[in-house]
Amino acid sequence: MHERFRRLRRRLICYLACLSGVLLLASQCVEAAPPRKKKANPANRLPALKESEDKLKFLEQIRSSFPTVRSRRTSTYGSSDLDEQLEKYISRETRTPLAPIVDDATFVRRVYLDVAGRFPTSDEIQQFVSSSAPDKRSVLIDELLETEEFARKLARYWRTVVFSESNANRNSVNPQAFEDWLFEEFDADSGWDRMVGEMVSATPQRKKDTKPQDNGWHQDHGPNNFVLANERKPELIASATARLFMGISIGCAECHDHPFDKWKREQFHEMAAFFSPGRYYMTDQYDPTKKSVVEAKFLLGEKPPKVLKPDQRRVAGAAYLIYNPDNYWFARAFVNRVWNELLGDGFYSVDSLGPDKEVMHQLVVNRLAASFRYEEFKPKWLYRTILNSRAYQRETRTVERPEDLFTAVRPARLRPYEISDNVEQLVGENKGLSNAINRTFEQDPSIPQRDLEGSIQQALLMMNNGTLNNKLINSPLKKQLMKIQDSKALVTEAFVSILAREPTDEELSRYQEYLKASNKRNEAVDDILWVLVNSSEFITKR
Repeated sequence: MHERFRRLRRRLICYLACLSGVLLLASQCVEAAPPRKKKANPANRLPALKESEDKLKFLEQIRSSFPTVRSRRTSTYGSSDLDEQLEKYISRETRTPLAPIVDDATFVRRVYLDVAGRFPTSDEIQQFVSSSAPDKRSVLIDELLETEEFARKLARYWRTVVFSESNANRNSVNPQAFEDWLFEEFDADSGWDRMVGEMVSATPQRKKDTKPQDNGWHQDHGPNNFVLANERKPELIASATARLFMGISIGCAECHDHPFDKWKREQFHEMAAFFSPGRYYMTDQYDPTKKSVVEAKFLLGEKPPKVLKPDQRRVAGAAYLIYNPDNYWFARAFVNRVWNELLGDGFYSVDSLGPDKEVMHQLVVNRLAASFRYEEFKPKWLYRTILNSRAYQRETRTVERPEDLFTAVRPARLRPYEISDNVEQLVGENKGLSNAINRTFEQDPSIPQRDLEGSIQQALLMMNNGTLNNKLINSPLKKQLMKIQDSKALVTEAFVSILAREPTDEELSRYQEYLKASNKRNEAVDDILWVLVNSSEFITKR
């Protein structure tokens, strides 16, 4: 196996070396030959690698030689394989029983939140729960994965991931263009490798025809905004590339050797050199007046040919990141993030996938990541595999001990845009209210769910926001409830419309008693709506 990987690695390096050799030869020929013979130079057929399309073309050439395209023909891995492997390893670590599989009502709420980013409507719940089809869960998963809502949810998530730590000037970035580009890619089920390749190899250019008050860096081309979010600084791009696309945090190594990991200061700056527009210099650790030239070298040791121009060097960096068979971390990082989003915990802590980091059930994540590669990094394949598993469809339970991970699903806080969308579903579109919710519930998606906490400001917003309360008491749902004479039917409809589940017997009895005791039914209904929207369940996945 190792010998095969070494051969593949040599092949990739040879490919880049051959390209640079041809470019060098072409350059020499151009210098020696009269100008009129330039058209006959075979180098003109090589991609210039300056335009985005050229870089994608080159990456596609590397992709076509990627060995997993062939491996896919003989390798299969499905949800049942995942469960069988995972449950075997869990039973070796703990005697904590596996949580039961959720009922249909819980499943439909959870899968709509995880795939479409919103609660299902009353009709959608009724249609699913009343169906007797044995394969209705897998059918619903397939249907939701083909919706634009799925693509938009993923695009929003990655927009938040990329910009949550960005200090870039707002006039220099266009997060909406970045999100819209990602939406189109996820909607088309493009490979994650292609998306990352375009982000990492991007070289945004300043607009020349801009007004004096505009800095000219505001970009409509979506993938450019990954580089702009990192202020076009090689050090920031290198740190974000390693963290987001390999799950390896090397930021500390910019100033000194990493205190808790094996990464050296030189390795950080060698990585940063891939993204320098020219020669890259590293400042002396002890004397800031001294600098030394650093050549590009990937974290796993790969060196691109020195003759590569900056644009070509970035593409080489993307190729080492994505297609080097030795770099398992690229696939693992994406798989771990998706697993973390769907089950509330990752095999690794997000952004902590380094070689020396703690991991649970490593063989399971390795197999899932390898299969993700075989499936050409298709996000929908990964989601489909996890969503159809028993691991995903178990009841929620707070997990305290690492060895109990994945015996149940961890209850998770909804993302700000999911809360905003669910409010909008109840009261209608209101940009000011949506902005307030997104701002107040803002969170870094890379922080583990177990470390997220609510705030007083969040509670106060939901309780006291005048716009929210006014719109709620004048909402279509309120008008619909006022037409229902039977109190049991009214309470049930309120629960299903707001929390996407029916009330328990205790809840039903308590709310009916409240309606009966109230002199003003209209105000009592307002109170019920307010209580349900302010329940912790409204902002939680269960």
